[in-house]
Amino acid sequence: MHTLLLFLTTMLLSIGIQAQDEVKNKVVQAMKTGNSKELAEHFIPNLDLTVKEASDVYSKAQAEQIIRKFFNDNPPTDLVIEHTGVSKLGDKYFIGILRTSNGQFRVTFFLKKTDTVFQVKQLRIETSKNDF
Repeated sequence: MHTLLLFLTTMLLSIGIQAQDEVKNKVVQAMKTGNSKELAEHFIPNLDLTVKEASDVYSKAQAEQIIRKFFNDNPPTDLVIEHTGVSKLGDKYFIGILRTSNGQFRVTFFLKKTDTVFQVKQLRIETSKNDF
């Protein structure tokens, strides 16, 4: 019985991790390709968004428009995740460097579990200070 419980717990954890990794991979791919529409599909309804110096809480639609403009002005060429961790609230976060035709930007995003899916609750795209 103890073995079965351990097995089921391990399976549930691995399914949760796989779902989280799948969302992370989709977010990274959308950012690499500059696909604001695909990226916004993973946002919570009201996203804490920072793009360069502008920072506020935006609706999913507003956030998608802001990011689309950023991608139009700074076409992405790659995104490399350099660091991952877990916040005090239990949200997984990812920090990386977004390479664009106009330079590099530091990207940070937090995934929060909502119901049965993971969604981006915060996204920051900031001028890189070459801190990696």
